[in-house]
Amino acid sequence: MFRLEHRVRVFVFQVLDQRVEYLLLRHKPREEWPLGPVVGPVTPGEKLEDAIRREVMAETGLRRPVHLIELLQPQKELFGEVGVVEWPYAWQAGTPSEPVGALRPGPMIGEMHWLPFEQAFRTLELPADRDALVRLQLGLQ
Repeated sequence: MFRLEHRVRVFVFQVLDQRVEYLLLRHKPREEWPLGPVVGPVTPGEKLEDAIRREVMAETGLRRPVHLIELLQPQKELFGEVGVVEWPYAWQAGTPSEPVGALRPGPMIGEMHWLPFEQAFRTLELPADRDALVRLQLGLQ
């Protein structure tokens, strides 16, 4: 029987005086996961925005975005009898007057880094993540 799952991929960022920084994180165990955005499931009947808020809070400790931006172009993949739809979003966490302070990584997070666009782009391994990051960066200019 075919099953369809939904996931959110959330690019957390902050706009500072001279630059934009993107938060990339790595889940535990570190050897098995590349650095990337916040990722998590959407439970049946849950709204995308609720899943985004739950996952960002669980993985970073952040509670409310300054802005929540839909990055469009969800990715669809098929693994045997399981279809996965991934919804890319961006979560603005900080501003020049209120940058993000300390983050509280969740128990499944092995490391997290604030990176400028160029370094974040080179670090991301998945083409869909790079595309979403470029769409976000262009939208912020």
